[in-house]
Amino acid sequence: MFKFEEGKCYKMPAHFGGSYFDPDAKAIYNDVVTLIFSYTTDGEQLSNYVPEGFELTKPELSIEFQQCRQVEWMAGSYYDLVSVAAPVRFNGQRDRLEGSFSLVVWENKTTPILTGNMMGVPKIYADIEDLHILADTYRTRLSFEGSTFLELEMIRHQPLDAEEVKAMNTDINSLGWRYIPKVGAPGADLSQPILFPMHNEPNSAWLGSGKVKWTKSTWDQNPMQFYIINALAELPIIDMKPVILTQGREILTEAQGRVLK
Repeated sequence: MFKFEEGKCYKMPAHFGGSYFDPDAKAIYNDVVTLIFSYTTDGEQLSNYVPEGFELTKPELSIEFQQCRQVEWMAGSYYDLVSVAAPVRFNGQRDRLEGSFSLVVWENKTTPILTGNMMGVPKIYADIEDLHILADTYRTRLSFEGSTFLELEMIRHQPLDAEEVKAMNTDINSLGWRYIPKVGAPGADLSQPILFPMHNEPNSAWLGSGKVKWTKSTWDQNPMQFYIINALAELPIIDMKPVILTQGREILTEAQGRVLK
């Protein structure tokens, strides 16, 4: 008969065994191209999607596309993601810190979705196109079963110098909310704020201009996600910031993640 062992970590389905916790565990992404689109929006509307305990530090939405290659924990495999986040401050009894609160993360492979969700990162599936690059124009789009709901475009203008790129080599407080519903009843068995730290190591970066186009979805186009897409599409784009393009490494220091209190 299968029995859980003290000191081991398990993933669903847990009854096939677990592994011992590694306090130095890191998930290393050796080749990541990142496009960051940020814009000012309506702070009151945006705050409707930020849980209690967090507060917005500014009325801004960030959409980050990442084309991940040479992912070590996936045996060198690859995937794409788009993360939508807001800048927040957590005011807890023990923890007080600023970071980026993940509203939703779309990814195009099952493995990173499952592992991230268990840790409280709100990951769901979408078809995400690899970057279409023509001269200095970069494009991608997200869709679900043929229905496009987000299009991103950047026109690259100027490179950042070595000192500016070095300043972007930094730790990031990625914040989220882990929620596990009860079985056969309303409410949650687990509902808690989490910290999932990571580190960026870009080796080159550019500034540019960009466009973000949301397209609302209907229930029949995307029955499990339409309300998420529509909530984000309704946030006004008041002032688009310069778009940032980087290429380099990213390291997820997953063993340093914790529940915030």
